Amino acid sequence: MRWLGLAILAACGSTEPASTQLAVRVTENGTPVAARVQLVKADGSLLRAGTIDLFGARQGAGACVIAPAVTLTYNGIVLGTGEGVLPVGDGACMVPPGTYQVIAWRGIELERWEGTVDLSAGRGRVELAIPLTRAWTPTGAFAADTHVHAQGSNDSNMPDAQRAAAQAAAGIQVTALTNHNAGAQLTNSLGITPLAGMELTSDQMHLNVYPVELGLDPPAASIVNARPEQLFTIARQLPGRPIVQLNHPRFRVTALFDGVGWDGVAWPPPFSAGFDAMEVINGFTAFNVDGDRRIDDGIRDLYTLTDHGWLVAAMGASDTHDYNWVHDGLARTYVFAPSPAAPDIVAAIRARRTLATTGPWLEVAASPAEGAPSVGAGQTVTAGAGKVFVSVTVAAARFVKVDQLVITVGTPSGPTVKQSIPITSSRQTWSGSLDVGVEDTWIGVSASGATPLPIEQTGTYQVDKWKRAGNTPAAVISPILVDANADGQWLRSR
Repeated sequence: MRWLGLAILAACGSTEPASTQLAVRVTENGTPVAARVQLVKADGSLLRAGTIDLFGARQGAGACVIAPAVTLTYNGIVLGTGEGVLPVGDGACMVPPGTYQVIAWRGIELERWEGTVDLSAGRGRVELAIPLTRAWTPTGAFAADTHVHAQGSNDSNMPDAQRAAAQAAAGIQVTALTNHNAGAQLTNSLGITPLAGMELTSDQMHLNVYPVELGLDPPAASIVNARPEQLFTIARQLPGRPIVQLNHPRFRVTALFDGVGWDGVAWPPPFSAGFDAMEVINGFTAFNVDGDRRIDDGIRDLYTLTDHGWLVAAMGASDTHDYNWVHDGLARTYVFAPSPAAPDIVAAIRARRTLATTGPWLEVAASPAEGAPSVGAGQTVTAGAGKVFVSVTVAAARFVKVDQLVITVGTPSGPTVKQSIPITSSRQTWSGSLDVGVEDTWIGVSASGATPLPIEQTGTYQVDKWKRAGNTPAAVISPILVDANADGQWLRSR
């Protein structure tokens, strides 16, 4: 790691090594892994570094680049490869001397680590080894963040290389870079599968499209004032038939469902079905609080569309623009695919093989009878005598507090909760036979909790902007379709 030390000297403009250095190494099973590390001062405040340089509230290009893939930010240290050496001292891009509580994490699959480190002046090189342990494994699925901004957006100035490191530190394996009205993709991707994308941004709604052909961007003037139907047409006419993803439909502004006044229940809705995927959980709206249950609204919208035969993939995405307000991977999508290669990921999203989450993992299997071959998210199961056997495992790291598992079925009277199971442990399984009726229908599975996720891990947008307690845990799968009469077709129109 000698080159990291040399890079520190160059970045900080010093010709003498710092009297104290912090050498951090984050591992899983002994292998370095990208992660975020937060230092907490003796008074309980978080160590802040660099400058707030975006809209007076966010940090983009103002972070301190210590070395390639090592950045000291307003919300902790980002280690894009899991290792880094940071100078300790009184400089602007140095860690002030002192004793700190340490919090380290990598997304939502691993337990967070807590400890202390003494960085008093004159201590020389201080080695901080951080072993992260796995809470659960997303069997057969890959973590994707399909709504990500960087310096190519007019409302973000975060360098692409730093965005890649932050995505890696969140445990993201597939990233769609979706700058406003301009196609782009991550280049220095640190092993992440990059999807070239863009966010078609009008005054009324936003649509992500990915993958796109770079350099074939539609004129921005044709997008900004486009009505929803026009924007869907623009998206559909892009070469290569990209995924069209409806972004933050419950953001209140530039939000399709809110903008047209749809209550999520009335049918037909006042818009056309022009999208393949929908952000059920967006990083800016990933919360349930009394009087404003934005996650529940997104799940209701998904179930209403499904109940009327409009099938879209359930997506979670961060919509991150910076280092501090909404962290990378705060909301994400687990895509059930053979590999993280772009063609496999795109095909799986198109087939609705997805789980949207801010923390919980859902392992769902549905079969005609107990012991029979099963299917999962987005797939079709044949009903046996009007019943489907379902098994669900809810798993979460200890910092994610899940309260309940809910299983919903489409019925003649609309989406109906069939099971509501209290969750009392970090890994819990429920299984049983569900009465699904004699018509083609669907099964939805979701989990949620009321306790906010740790603010240092999510970013501070909810607190800074709206004075809410923070983001809350939730997960939902793309509903499983039920072929009631085993005719190989699924027909649903209410």
